[in-house]
Amino acid sequence: MVALLENIPLSVSERKATTLTWSEPETKLWVASRDGEYAGMIEYLAGHFVATGATGHDLGSYSSLDSAMASVDLGASRRRLPEGVLSNVAIVSAVVALSLAGMSLSMIAA
Repeated sequence: MVALLENIPLSVSERKATTLTWSEPETKLWVASRDGEYAGMIEYLAGHFVATGATGHDLGSYSSLDSAMASVDLGASRRRLPEGVLSNVAIVSAVVALSLAGMSLSMIAA
């Protein structure tokens, strides 16, 4: 019975998140990626480390690089939607688009 339980995949919340990989393409600029995807950046401006998330949202201004990196790490893991949600949004969008196209064609034919 234990062998059966070991084969059950973990839920999304139980999976261990991979750590961010940081690069410094320019002086005073750090870029984060997770599993090859852009996860955010930090720029040193006017004496502060300004953190930005993967979609460009402001994550705040910090006095230390470590704090800003932690902010990007937290923001990247919290802001990411599960793949199931994204696929559902795509399906609903397609249904709405097809419905609108059908209504347009019926109006033209009338």
